[in-house]
Amino acid sequence: MRVRKNVSEITDDTLLWYSRAVEVMKKKDITDPTSWWYQGAIHGYGLDKSANLAPSESWSELSIWQQAQGFPPSNSLVHSQFWQQCQHGTWYFLPWHRMYLQFFEAIVAKTVTELGGPENWTLPYWNYCDANNPALNDDQQLQALNLPTEFGTKQPTFDFTGLWMEERAQYTLSSKQDASCEVALGLEHFTTAQPSQSFGGVKTGFSHDSGTFGKLENNPHNLIHVDIGGAMGDPNTAALDPIFWLHHANIDRLWQSWIDRGRENTSDSSWLDQAFDFHNAKANPVSVKVKDVLSTEALGYTYSENYPDMKSRDGNKVSAFISLEGSEMFDTIAATTKSFSLNSKSTSAKLEFLPEKQQVAKVSALATSTTQRSSQVIIALDNITGSGVVGPVNVFVKMSASPERVFVGKIGLFGLTQASTASVRHAGTGLNVELDATEALEQLRKQSGWKIEDLRIEIEPNRELGEANVIVGRVSIKAEV
Repeated sequence: MRVRKNVSEITDDTLLWYSRAVEVMKKKDITDPTSWWYQGAIHGYGLDKSANLAPSESWSELSIWQQAQGFPPSNSLVHSQFWQQCQHGTWYFLPWHRMYLQFFEAIVAKTVTELGGPENWTLPYWNYCDANNPALNDDQQLQALNLPTEFGTKQPTFDFTGLWMEERAQYTLSSKQDASCEVALGLEHFTTAQPSQSFGGVKTGFSHDSGTFGKLENNPHNLIHVDIGGAMGDPNTAALDPIFWLHHANIDRLWQSWIDRGRENTSDSSWLDQAFDFHNAKANPVSVKVKDVLSTEALGYTYSENYPDMKSRDGNKVSAFISLEGSEMFDTIAATTKSFSLNSKSTSAKLEFLPEKQQVAKVSALATSTTQRSSQVIIALDNITGSGVVGPVNVFVKMSASPERVFVGKIGLFGLTQASTASVRHAGTGLNVELDATEALEQLRKQSGWKIEDLRIEIEPNRELGEANVIVGRVSIKAEV
């Protein structure tokens, strides 16, 4: 049984062999399924000439892909069932990426063996979740936000040149909030009609371009991608950055951790029977169904135990949940009526509230005694369109007459350009994200003069937009009925 380990705890030459294998794979032609370029194109491929992957940089999708051996590939390959297949904004997000990791790891391991390395080479994971690990001291938590030193900074690290990429914008995550893992792990259901309550995403068909994000996909997955930025911030180039694979190994680990806490995947046959196409280490085409990848041990690997732990906090599995579909009902009580653009500073969303007589939701608890249980409240940002790589975006709530803001959460606009572009598969209507605002409103309503009608929502990117642009189609507040 292979064990994927936390990269910060590795003391052997795992990363050295990874670097050497990457260098060999980069020398192969883009048409070779075992090449670095082919493996990257499975996730996404694009030739946008816009230099908007990072502020003040000239990088573009085209400039990155032009480095590939054998570029340009044929149109038949670009539009085959093997390229541009990543699943985002969907309940296939987790199983598809598990398959992707499985075949990539096997290809790298075979390359390592051919180079004279260990036969049991295994992909490690980057546990940025440790930034919020209460068992670690402040310095150790901050260290978890940094890419492993072997991946370099503005220059490659000696002996590890295969792990460095010029088109990587950041080497340190901007905050612990971007690496928050426990909130998603606390959800009960794999999929529900409410995205903010769905651990694994909402029910969809094949979904290559991002749409509506589930909890784990938004945070930490999307936030890590756009926080590193550069090639990692664009689905069409992300898998060409060697850190991509360690990031997704951690996401895969979190799925297993969620299961080990007593949760259950959906039993919907349309999810279980969905098949995807890949190539194995011998470059032979294979088709795999979701139901075939639900057990890591059956696939021949497991993960070293690490924070968040693989079990519930008392050391025992929590009881499994019988219902896999959420029962919560929500009603929209306020929304913007016009789209608006974001800039590099804070933007206030102008809300219009429904008259109380027209509200179905029981929101009275928000405005009365603090001893009452508040209705669950969700802030939804819909039809977010634009282009470029945008860093994590902060969402706050405040009272109109008060300067004090309360933090709600962050959204990661991974795939913004692709979701905003109409195609055969996608309407180009943009990204949709939900944040649970219940706790934030609990804090806000303690302020004197609290009135829900005076509520304001502020949206603020944590980095300069540069050449990127963002238009928010609609912001709404939904309360539990």
